[in-house]
Amino acid sequence: MVVAEILTGIALVQKSVEFIKSNINTVQDISGIAKQIDGFFLGEEQMNKKQGKGMSIAEQFGSVEKSADDYINRKLLEEKREELKFIINMRFGATAWDEIIAERANRINEAKEAQRQQRIQARKQQEEIMETLKWVGYTLIGIGLMLGVLVVTVKAFAYEYKSKDYTRQQKIWQGKVQEKKYTTCRLKKRVKSQVTGQQACIYQGGNKTFEMMIEKNCPKQYKCIYNPNGEEPDIDKVMESLRSIAKWQMTKSLWI
Repeated sequence: MVVAEILTGIALVQKSVEFIKSNINTVQDISGIAKQIDGFFLGEEQMNKKQGKGMSIAEQFGSVEKSADDYINRKLLEEKREELKFIINMRFGATAWDEIIAERANRINEAKEAQRQQRIQARKQQEEIMETLKWVGYTLIGIGLMLGVLVVTVKAFAYEYKSKDYTRQQKIWQGKVQEKKYTTCRLKKRVKSQVTGQQACIYQGGNKTFEMMIEKNCPKQYKCIYNPNGEEPDIDKVMESLRSIAKWQMTKSLWI
């Protein structure tokens, strides 16, 4: 199987050379036999790549048959190379073969360089992608840390605001609680209801602050809530208002 593969390379070399020999005088330029020249080089590469493939070390170097085949194939290859070089130089000039070899080497080098540049570019793109992903990761981590700090700060302020217990005086200063003002209310007169006959005590404080107490014994004075610019209460109106409230509450309880 291995010999057959190597002979395929030799067969391709021989076939290419025979075609060129038969048509060398009819072609206008080298392009007319370029395909066969490529075939020659391809056969040569096949021999170099496949020689000994699939065989053990002992088989490759210890087999007399394999060694003989390799020797014969190499001799045939050298002969065909020299024959091809001779007929091409005879047809297209003394330096034609060397120019072909040089041009082929340049193309191989260019192809290798193009592959190398592609690998470099691919590696560069991969590095750029990794760098971008790295900075995206850093950015996400930074945003996460900032959000974490913000959440902790908001919770701390919320807890402080919620848990802080202000004194009554502080609430008064903040305007959350209206401080009650007091004044001294003095007994102005005693009146009796014309309806119920109950006695009421009318008191007056600073800036027309009026208060009324339903009492039999009226103290001469007491501290009352400061409510300026008021009107002196009428006991009968107050009693009528109280009766109306009591009547409404009774009616409400019956409906319930």
